[in-house]
Amino acid sequence: MIRIVVIEDEPLAREHLVELLSELPGVAVVASVENGRLGLAGIAEHQPDAVFLDIEMPGIKGTELMHMLPDPRPSLVFVTAYPQHAIEAFAGGAVHYLLKPISRVGVAQALSRIRPKDEPLQKEWLRLPVRKKGATRLLRPEEVEALVADLGDCMAWTPEGRLPVDGTLAHWEERLADRGFMRVHRNALVRLDAVLEMTTEDELVLATGRLVISRRRMDEVRRTLGL
Repeated sequence: MIRIVVIEDEPLAREHLVELLSELPGVAVVASVENGRLGLAGIAEHQPDAVFLDIEMPGIKGTELMHMLPDPRPSLVFVTAYPQHAIEAFAGGAVHYLLKPISRVGVAQALSRIRPKDEPLQKEWLRLPVRKKGATRLLRPEEVEALVADLGDCMAWTPEGRLPVDGTLAHWEERLADRGFMRVHRNALVRLDAVLEMTTEDELVLATGRLVISRRRMDEVRRTLGL
């Protein structure tokens, strides 16, 4: 369980960040406060694993608070609208720097910096945020058969239809590398255990549609599928 303190002076931004963190398994927000003074008190009381904090706050700024923490320090993730502080933040030991407006993908990336990649919970956390009927749904990787780049958007092929997903194809290729997904074309990732058939026209048949395999990927795809 990752125990987190959130320090953010804007009430709506603080509430949104807490909501995104609380959606993820293995995460507990143990304190949520509006300024650096209360943040220092919350860190001392709860001894969290990580702190998500704003930079521009009344009183103690986030970059000032960073230098006031005794060792061993929690992992620090800055959440700010100001990109110009990134060098100072990383020089002070921050593990991640989130620019507002924040997204589920950004929060998941931050959490991946806090725990090592071989942490079992990394796989449990991973969700693909898709948009459907004005809401954002979080799908497990096994609920998605393919991810396809379409005119700049990334579409998740699912039994419920083809749904827009936050994040680029390159981002998801990295995140899903150990979840059975493989690049079969410059515009497509496929979950290999969703493949039903490979046609003589070099297409992969899925329950949700067909995808062409590029020539440069053909040998690797065939080898991986045992063909």
